[in-house]
Amino acid sequence: MVLLLLSSAAFKSSGNPELFSAPQAQTDTLKTDARDPVCGMKVKKGITLTQTHNKTVYGFCSASCKKNFVSNPDKYLKK
Repeated sequence: MVLLLLSSAAFKSSGNPELFSAPQAQTDTLKTDARDPVCGMKVKKGITLTQTHNKTVYGFCSASCKKNFVSNPDKYLKK
């Protein structure tokens, strides 16, 4: 048991932090002022609360609006 813990600790400190770091989500920045597709509120360029759908980046006023959009994008794009 002790040997297993020591070998695990040695492996973790082997200089390869990519193996143990959480993957980073890619965040797109809104390039122009737009409207939140869920609630219609204005969102300013530069925000990072975004979601890409069909190669288009959409910006959101809140995490709640983004969550609703992600669950069913087509529902909000038909408005």
